[in-house]
Amino acid sequence: MRLTARQMTTIAMVVACAAALGYLLLTALPLPGMKFALLAPLLAMMVGIPLSLIRERGVLLLTAVVLAAVMSLVSLLMGAAIVLTGLLEEAFALLLCPPPYSRKAVRWLSSTFPTLCVAVTAIVAHFVLGVPLLGVTWSGLLPLMLFTQLLGTAGFVVTERLLLPRIAIVRQRLRRE
Repeated sequence: MRLTARQMTTIAMVVACAAALGYLLLTALPLPGMKFALLAPLLAMMVGIPLSLIRERGVLLLTAVVLAAVMSLVSLLMGAAIVLTGLLEEAFALLLCPPPYSRKAVRWLSSTFPTLCVAVTAIVAHFVLGVPLLGVTWSGLLPLMLFTQLLGTAGFVVTERLLLPRIAIVRQRLRRE
């Protein structure tokens, strides 16, 4: 996979915006058990914009690795979970979605990324730290994952309807200049 400078810049800008907005959300809303659910729309947006604009294999993994590098400064557990999630999501894309990704595939991959991140973080926390994630039992994890999936889907729908058309308008203006 060879990316142009513009494509790499897109990924970097999206991750920087997602990290900044995520930090603001986490400091403004100190709900320790609901951070994953609250960040699900932001994660779906962070994955959805590069996938929608580039639509190549490896973009999802590259975006996850860049985000993991940023998040590892806050928590190594979170960084490891994001990298593992990126690997799993890229494997799902390899098996289920042929490139170039269709809109349906981008929607599915973007909205399931936060849910898979919750599941991977729960598994990593359980087996690495020996502590259940947020004190939630495995049966309590399913409703949290469903809620995260709903918020992730809502986040990508907002991205698809509001952000991507505006990005397209800006690109057209830049091409004319």
